[in-house]
Amino acid sequence: MEYAEVLDWLYAQLPMFQRTGPVRYRIDLEKTHALCAALGHPEHGLNVIHIAGTNGKGSVSHAVATALQARGHTVGLYTSPHLKDPRERIRINGAWIPQEAFVAFVVDHMDVWEELQPSFFELMFTMALSAFQSAGVDRVVLETGMGGRLDSTNIFPAPLVTAITSIGLDHQQFLGPDLRSIAGEKAGILKEGVPCVLGILPPEARSVVLERSMRLGVEVHDGLPDPAETAGPEWLARNRTVARQILRLLPGDAAADEAVLRAGPAAWGLRGRWQFWDEDCLLDCAHNVEGLTAAGKALEALGRPVRLVYAAVADKDVAEALSCLPETVHNHWCAAEVPRAMPVEELAALASSAGRTGSVHDSVANAVAAARNVRAGQELVVVLGSVFTVGEALTALEAD
Repeated sequence: MEYAEVLDWLYAQLPMFQRTGPVRYRIDLEKTHALCAALGHPEHGLNVIHIAGTNGKGSVSHAVATALQARGHTVGLYTSPHLKDPRERIRINGAWIPQEAFVAFVVDHMDVWEELQPSFFELMFTMALSAFQSAGVDRVVLETGMGGRLDSTNIFPAPLVTAITSIGLDHQQFLGPDLRSIAGEKAGILKEGVPCVLGILPPEARSVVLERSMRLGVEVHDGLPDPAETAGPEWLARNRTVARQILRLLPGDAAADEAVLRAGPAAWGLRGRWQFWDEDCLLDCAHNVEGLTAAGKALEALGRPVRLVYAAVADKDVAEALSCLPETVHNHWCAAEVPRAMPVEELAALASSAGRTGSVHDSVANAVAAARNVRAGQELVVVLGSVFTVGEALTALEAD
């Protein structure tokens, strides 16, 4: 099988929350443990840094992995979801898993997939563990998928460090209706005696995490801010504080770590988060209330008029998300090409009822092209709304 054929098989055969939504989400660790056993326990011997959070966990994971690599470690990084290519999820010293290795893993274990019927996430996670074990990595940075307690990544009894970057309202149908419930799920990654780093959490969420940490004998470390840091988005500064403290708990060269943290998301290999395509186009995967609010504050600080390209997924509270969008010169509504996408006509109607007018486009690519073609003066074209939206926008920009 060729790589494209394997991807078609995976998308057709395996439940995939990223594309199809809640109906495909699996909440338990039993299948992950069974897969690891069938694959010869690729999780054994890995030294893990485990990072959860509503927002920021991807940025922190990339920053920590890059700093550890700069220290001379061989580093495995597992993240989700992906923008364009599933191989983005599995990196060894910054390099994606090769297509040949991806294909071989899927094809060589067809009997396992047929017997155990994993989800897409479960298969990708165990592929990452197998790749890391084969490469002999000495550090693994794991970003949780959703929640923490029952996430597939939560199979390690003794990580080196855990971290919770932020807690906000997202995925309430799985994690609970309020911040305390969600905090309880995120705090499920805490392990007895393993230090945990916290970002800035709402008081009711922080109290839940602290209560669990006391029961487990977990030392809690707050993120370390840099008082000299004034430039850049506030959310990025917050994420750096968490990454900085994680690295302080893993002995190394603090000055060298700081150079990596200062270099920013592009140097960490992080795409789609506050990514400038050129000086007049910005892409960001913010999609929930916390993320969109933070993006709005950062955009306001830039002091430029915004021309927005926006799409949403139907299983989110889109009306609430619309209320968090920044002030704009004009809105370009669209829909990504995934089953979860909210139809653009429905999005436009919701936006109109919320007092936000805009033009309707039949694809993300066309919305981006239209926005860039009509922008004037200092206007900044900003793409927001989901990983899918940004992924399709990047594909269009690269083709153009």
